[in-house]
Amino acid sequence: MVDTAAVRALRSMDLIPYVLQNPGVSIAQLSARFSVTQAQIESDLQLVFMCGLPGYTPYELIDVAFEDGVVSVIDPQVLDKPRKFSSNEIVVIALGLKMLIDINQTNSTALTKLKQLSEKIAKLGSNKSILMAGDVSRVPFFEIISKAISEQRVLNLQYHSLIKDQITERLVLPEKLYFLNGSLYLSALDIDIDSDRVFKVDLIKECRIGERVAPKKVLESSFETTVILDVQKQNRNFIERNSSVITAMQENGDLTRVHLQVSNLEWIKLTVLSNAPGITVVSPELLANAVKQSARDLLALY
Repeated sequence: MVDTAAVRALRSMDLIPYVLQNPGVSIAQLSARFSVTQAQIESDLQLVFMCGLPGYTPYELIDVAFEDGVVSVIDPQVLDKPRKFSSNEIVVIALGLKMLIDINQTNSTALTKLKQLSEKIAKLGSNKSILMAGDVSRVPFFEIISKAISEQRVLNLQYHSLIKDQITERLVLPEKLYFLNGSLYLSALDIDIDSDRVFKVDLIKECRIGERVAPKKVLESSFETTVILDVQKQNRNFIERNSSVITAMQENGDLTRVHLQVSNLEWIKLTVLSNAPGITVVSPELLANAVKQSARDLLALY
């Protein structure tokens, strides 16, 4: 972990109450407890000397002493208790972990770690602090989709497109389920058009599991190209809809530069054209030139 100013500040907030609860603790012990060097602990303690309450006179500053490798806190000011999550924060974390557990049923390694962390978080609150009502496994078609992902089977969907306001038949190869802004999404390869698509699960009207896909076909469908786009602020819904294929983002004023891994450049070309001038192609040059030519062709029709 990079030892930024924020990391040091948080460590210092934990350091003071820990020393209070463990009188006579040494710098070497603190180094081992917080997984940093002894020099870093000494630097943190020197930083604490300059911290305190508004007024910042000697009477409001934290008073720490460390001699012969032993640390003691004389006046902790308001840092006499360890940091802890609020009840609302515990609930949010617990719900988030519950969602991750539900969508990782086929990943035994991740599932074990998530359950251990969930149990640890649950112990931070009282027995009645977290009340679960239902779970993701009760979402329509969740079990069918999960089975198709784990067994590499195709899905036949009836999907309600909000953009076109119509229900269409889709034959897809599902890749993963994920949460975004409180909704469950399915990332999949649309087999008919050989292009990555994202489906909001609660807009799926019918879902039937199909044949197992041959490993060769899976490998062929995973060929991807890196595309870099500049997306204007008013077109940020593009980022939300396609988050599953976005690998990096960088904001610069009203523009967001996004890096995508896509398997179908034709889909990206049509998307850029339909959102013009809100989305522009940075690279690859071949795609940028194709967009320009298509735009010229379209304008020539008017």
